[in-house]
Amino acid sequence: MNTLAPKRLSNAAALSDEELLVAIAQGELGPLGVLFDRYHEPLRQFLLRAAPNVSDVDDLVQETFLTATRAAASFDGRASALPFLMGIAVQLLRRRKRTFARLRALYDAFCAAPTVSRPSPEEHVNQAEEEALLQAAIARLSEERRIVLVMVEYNGMSGPEVARILGTPVGTVWRRLHEARTELRRALERGMR
Repeated sequence: MNTLAPKRLSNAAALSDEELLVAIAQGELGPLGVLFDRYHEPLRQFLLRAAPNVSDVDDLVQETFLTATRAAASFDGRASALPFLMGIAVQLLRRRKRTFARLRALYDAFCAAPTVSRPSPEEHVNQAEEEALLQAAIARLSEERRIVLVMVEYNGMSGPEVARILGTPVGTVWRRLHEARTELRRALERGMR
Protein backbone atom coordinates (compact mmCIF):
# COMPACT_ATOMS: atom_id res chain seq x y z
CA MET A 1 0.00 0.00 0.00
CA ASN A 2 1.15 3.51 -0.62
CA THR A 3 1.48 6.33 1.90
CA LEU A 4 -1.86 7.83 0.85
CA ALA A 5 -3.81 4.77 2.02
CA PRO A 6 -4.99 6.19 5.40
CA LYS A 7 -6.12 9.42 3.72
CA ARG A 8 -7.98 7.47 1.04
CA LEU A 9 -9.74 5.24 3.52
CA SER A 10 -10.92 8.13 5.68
CA ASN A 11 -12.17 10.10 2.66
CA ALA A 12 -13.18 7.18 0.44
CA ALA A 13 -16.77 8.39 0.09
CA ALA A 14 -15.50 11.62 -1.51
CA LEU A 15 -13.35 9.82 -4.10
CA SER A 16 -14.35 9.47 -7.75
CA ASP A 17 -15.09 6.05 -9.15
CA GLU A 18 -11.73 6.04 -10.91
CA GLU A 19 -9.90 6.85 -7.67
CA LEU A 20 -11.80 4.11 -5.86
CA LEU A 21 -10.87 1.53 -8.50
CA VAL A 22 -7.23 2.62 -8.48
CA ALA A 23 -7.17 2.13 -4.71
CA ILE A 24 -8.86 -1.26 -5.06
CA ALA A 25 -6.32 -2.27 -7.72
CA GLN A 26 -3.59 -1.39 -5.22
CA GLY A 27 -5.07 -3.85 -2.73
CA GLU A 28 -7.21 -1.56 -0.57
CA LEU A 29 -10.59 -3.02 0.33
CA GLY A 30 -12.19 -0.02 2.07
CA PRO A 31 -12.98 1.70 -1.24
CA LEU A 32 -14.77 -1.48 -2.39
CA GLY A 33 -17.42 -0.83 0.27
CA VAL A 34 -17.93 2.70 -1.04
CA LEU A 35 -18.22 1.40 -4.61
CA PHE A 36 -20.68 -1.24 -3.41
CA ASP A 37 -22.80 1.39 -1.62
CA ARG A 38 -22.91 3.51 -4.79
CA TYR A 39 -23.82 0.84 -7.30
CA HIS A 40 -25.17 -2.34 -5.74
CA GLU A 41 -28.83 -1.35 -6.17
CA PRO A 42 -28.63 -0.24 -9.85
CA LEU A 43 -26.60 -3.37 -10.58
CA ARG A 44 -29.16 -5.52 -8.75
CA GLN A 45 -32.01 -3.93 -10.74
CA PHE A 46 -30.17 -4.65 -13.99
CA LEU A 47 -29.62 -8.27 -12.96
CA LEU A 48 -33.26 -8.68 -11.90
CA ARG A 49 -34.20 -8.04 -15.51
CA ALA A 50 -31.29 -9.74 -17.26
CA ALA A 51 -30.55 -12.80 -15.13
CA PRO A 52 -32.28 -16.08 -16.02
CA ASN A 53 -33.03 -16.88 -12.38
CA VAL A 54 -34.07 -14.24 -9.85
CA SER A 55 -32.74 -16.34 -6.98
CA ASP A 56 -29.22 -15.91 -8.39
CA VAL A 57 -29.31 -12.11 -8.45
CA ASP A 58 -27.86 -11.40 -5.01
CA ASP A 59 -25.10 -13.94 -5.60
CA LEU A 60 -24.33 -12.34 -8.96
CA VAL A 61 -24.17 -8.86 -7.41
CA GLN A 62 -21.69 -10.12 -4.81
CA GLU A 63 -19.69 -12.03 -7.41
CA THR A 64 -19.57 -8.92 -9.63
CA PHE A 65 -17.99 -6.82 -6.89
CA LEU A 66 -15.54 -9.58 -5.98
CA THR A 67 -14.56 -9.91 -9.63
CA ALA A 68 -14.22 -6.10 -9.82
CA THR A 69 -11.44 -6.29 -7.23
CA ARG A 70 -9.44 -8.48 -9.62
CA ALA A 71 -10.37 -6.42 -12.70
CA ALA A 72 -9.99 -2.96 -11.12
CA ALA A 73 -6.68 -2.32 -12.90
CA SER A 74 -8.46 -2.60 -16.26
CA PHE A 75 -10.98 0.16 -15.48
CA ASP A 76 -10.94 2.66 -18.34
CA GLY A 77 -11.42 5.81 -16.26
CA ARG A 78 -14.92 6.81 -17.32
CA ALA A 79 -16.95 8.99 -14.93
CA SER A 80 -19.18 6.17 -13.68
CA ALA A 81 -18.09 2.67 -12.76
CA LEU A 82 -21.61 1.31 -13.35
CA PRO A 83 -21.03 0.34 -17.02
CA PHE A 84 -17.77 -1.38 -15.97
CA LEU A 85 -19.63 -3.31 -13.27
CA MET A 86 -22.47 -4.16 -15.68
CA GLY A 87 -19.90 -5.49 -18.13
CA ILE A 88 -18.52 -7.78 -15.43
CA ALA A 89 -22.06 -8.87 -14.53
CA VAL A 90 -22.84 -9.67 -18.19
CA GLN A 91 -19.71 -11.81 -18.42
CA LEU A 92 -20.71 -13.63 -15.24
CA LEU A 93 -24.19 -14.17 -16.64
CA ARG A 94 -22.77 -15.63 -19.81
CA ARG A 95 -20.45 -17.88 -17.84
CA ARG A 96 -23.33 -19.12 -15.71
CA LYS A 97 -25.42 -19.78 -18.79
CA ARG A 98 -22.68 -21.85 -20.35
CA THR A 99 -22.07 -23.66 -17.08
CA PHE A 100 -25.64 -24.36 -16.01
CA ALA A 101 -27.66 -23.90 -19.25
CA ARG A 102 -30.47 -22.02 -17.52
CA LEU A 103 -33.11 -21.15 -20.08
CA ARG A 104 -36.47 -21.71 -18.40
CA ALA A 105 -35.74 -19.56 -15.34
CA LEU A 106 -35.44 -16.42 -17.52
CA TYR A 107 -39.15 -15.75 -17.27
CA ASP A 108 -38.94 -15.75 -13.45
CA ALA A 109 -36.36 -12.97 -13.47
CA PHE A 110 -38.64 -10.63 -15.39
CA CYS A 111 -41.64 -11.37 -13.18
CA ALA A 112 -39.68 -10.17 -10.17
CA ALA A 113 -38.96 -6.71 -11.60
CA PRO A 114 -39.86 -4.21 -8.86
CA THR A 115 -42.67 -1.70 -9.17
CA VAL A 116 -42.08 1.94 -8.31
CA SER A 117 -45.44 3.06 -6.91
CA ARG A 118 -48.58 1.43 -5.54
CA PRO A 119 -51.44 1.78 -8.01
CA SER A 120 -55.15 1.70 -7.21
CA PRO A 121 -56.80 -1.74 -7.45
CA GLU A 122 -58.11 -0.98 -10.96
CA GLU A 123 -54.77 0.36 -12.10
CA HIS A 124 -53.07 -2.61 -10.50
CA VAL A 125 -55.12 -5.06 -12.57
CA ASN A 126 -54.44 -3.15 -15.79
CA GLN A 127 -50.75 -2.77 -14.97
CA ALA A 128 -50.46 -6.44 -14.06
CA GLU A 129 -51.98 -7.49 -17.39
CA GLU A 130 -49.75 -5.13 -19.35
CA GLU A 131 -46.68 -6.13 -17.33
CA ALA A 132 -47.41 -9.82 -17.88
CA LEU A 133 -47.69 -9.24 -21.63
CA LEU A 134 -44.47 -7.21 -21.68
CA GLN A 135 -42.51 -9.67 -19.52
CA ALA A 136 -43.65 -12.61 -21.61
CA ALA A 137 -42.66 -10.77 -24.80
CA ILE A 138 -39.25 -9.83 -23.35
CA ALA A 139 -38.68 -13.40 -22.18
CA ARG A 140 -39.19 -14.63 -25.76
CA LEU A 141 -36.47 -12.35 -27.14
CA SER A 142 -33.11 -13.88 -27.97
CA GLU A 143 -30.44 -13.34 -25.31
CA GLU A 144 -28.54 -10.85 -27.50
CA ARG A 145 -31.63 -8.71 -28.10
CA ARG A 146 -32.84 -8.99 -24.50
CA ILE A 147 -29.50 -7.92 -22.95
CA VAL A 148 -29.22 -4.90 -25.27
CA LEU A 149 -32.86 -3.92 -24.63
CA VAL A 150 -32.47 -4.11 -20.85
CA MET A 151 -29.20 -2.17 -20.86
CA VAL A 152 -30.57 0.64 -23.05
CA GLU A 153 -34.24 0.85 -22.01
CA TYR A 154 -34.12 -0.10 -18.34
CA ASN A 155 -30.66 1.17 -17.43
CA GLY A 156 -30.40 4.20 -19.71
CA MET A 157 -27.07 3.21 -21.22
CA SER A 158 -25.97 4.57 -24.58
CA GLY A 159 -25.33 2.42 -27.64
CA PRO A 160 -21.56 3.00 -27.52
CA GLU A 161 -21.46 2.03 -23.81
CA VAL A 162 -23.36 -1.17 -24.51
CA ALA A 163 -21.09 -1.93 -27.47
CA ARG A 164 -17.97 -1.53 -25.29
CA ILE A 165 -19.40 -3.73 -22.55
CA LEU A 166 -20.52 -6.48 -24.92
CA GLY A 167 -17.49 -6.21 -27.20
CA THR A 168 -19.62 -5.74 -30.30
CA PRO A 169 -19.79 -3.01 -32.95
CA VAL A 170 -22.17 -0.11 -32.22
CA GLY A 171 -24.12 -0.93 -35.38
CA THR A 172 -24.80 -4.41 -34.05
CA VAL A 173 -26.14 -2.92 -30.81
CA TRP A 174 -28.49 -0.60 -32.71
CA ARG A 175 -29.65 -3.45 -34.96
CA ARG A 176 -30.36 -5.73 -31.97
CA LEU A 177 -32.19 -2.91 -30.19
CA HIS A 178 -34.29 -2.16 -33.28
CA GLU A 179 -35.10 -5.84 -33.74
CA ALA A 180 -36.00 -6.21 -30.05
CA ARG A 181 -38.32 -3.18 -30.12
CA THR A 182 -39.96 -4.36 -33.33
CA GLU A 183 -40.46 -7.86 -31.97
CA LEU A 184 -41.90 -6.48 -28.71
CA ARG A 185 -44.26 -4.12 -30.52
CA ARG A 186 -45.62 -6.96 -32.65
CA ALA A 187 -46.01 -9.27 -29.64
CA LEU A 188 -47.81 -6.60 -27.64
CA GLU A 189 -50.12 -5.71 -30.52
CA ARG A 190 -51.07 -9.38 -30.88
CA GLY A 191 -51.59 -9.71 -27.12
CA MET A 192 -53.85 -6.66 -26.80
CA ARG A 193 -56.29 -7.69 -29.50
